[in-house]
Amino acid sequence: MEVQTHSGSASSDVLIQMDVDLMETDGGYLRVLVGRPEYLGYENLDELLPYDGTRGVVGRSASAKTGAFVARTEEDGYIPRVVGHESSLERATAIRSLLHPNVFGLKCQPRKVYFSKPIAKLKSNTLDYLVTLKTGQKYYLYVKNEESLSKPKHALICEEIRKQLPAGYGFAAVSEAEFPPYVRGNNDRMFLAKRFPDPDADQRLLAVLSDLIDVDRFTVEELVFRCELGPKNTDKGRAFDAVLRAIADHKLVANRRELIDYPTVLGLPG
Repeated sequence: MEVQTHSGSASSDVLIQMDVDLMETDGGYLRVLVGRPEYLGYENLDELLPYDGTRGVVGRSASAKTGAFVARTEEDGYIPRVVGHESSLERATAIRSLLHPNVFGLKCQPRKVYFSKPIAKLKSNTLDYLVTLKTGQKYYLYVKNEESLSKPKHALICEEIRKQLPAGYGFAAVSEAEFPPYVRGNNDRMFLAKRFPDPDADQRLLAVLSDLIDVDRFTVEELVFRCELGPKNTDKGRAFDAVLRAIADHKLVANRRELIDYPTVLGLPG
C-alpha cells in the first residue's frame, strides 16, 4: 500500500510500518522511533466522549456492517471515546492504528471531500479515518475492499481526494490485502489484552525476558510457562495476554501475519 502526501512524494505504509523510515514532504527522511505503549484500559467509562465524526456511521444497513467500540488515544487524554465503523475492514483498520505505539490520535469520518465534477454520479466522499502520528504527521485513510479499489471509478476518486487535501497531509487507500484473517485475529486479541492490563503479569514477563537476554529466539510457550504466575489454568491465560501486550508494544517481535499461538517463535527488537 502506497501512502502519498499532497505534494505527491511517496511514504512508507502508515499502518504496517509506522515505526520505520517515513518520508517527509520535502523529500528528507524522518526516523520514527517507537513511542511509549498505548493505554487502552477499561477504566473511567463513565467519562465516555461522544462520537465526533462529520456524519454518523452506526445504524441499520442492508449492505454494511456498521458498529462501534470504545477506545482511547493520547490525543483525547486517554479518555474513552466511541469509534464508529461501517465494515469489518474499517474496524480492523481502526484497531491496527489504535494498537500502534506511534499513533497519537484517530478520528472517524474526519473530512468530506467535494469533487470538482461528479465521478460516476458521486459528488463527494467522506474519508474514513484520520491517523495522527506522534511526530505530528497526519494521514487520511480511504478504506475499501480490493475489488472496489480495482475499479477505474475509485482510482479517479482517490486522485480527486489527493487534489483536495491540505498540503502536508498523507493519504492511503486501505484494502483487505493489509488484513488477512490471521492479522485481524492477532490484532483483536492484542487489543483485548491491552484493554484489561495486568501489571503483575507484565512485570513477571519482563523478568523472564531479562533472563533470556543472550537467547536470540524463543517460543510463546516457553515464556508462558517460565512466568509461573499461579495455578496452571489461570497462569497460562494471564501470561499469554502479557505476551500479546508485549508484541503489541513492540517489546517482542513476532510474525503477525501468522497466527500467534504457543509454537510461535519470538525475538527481541533491535
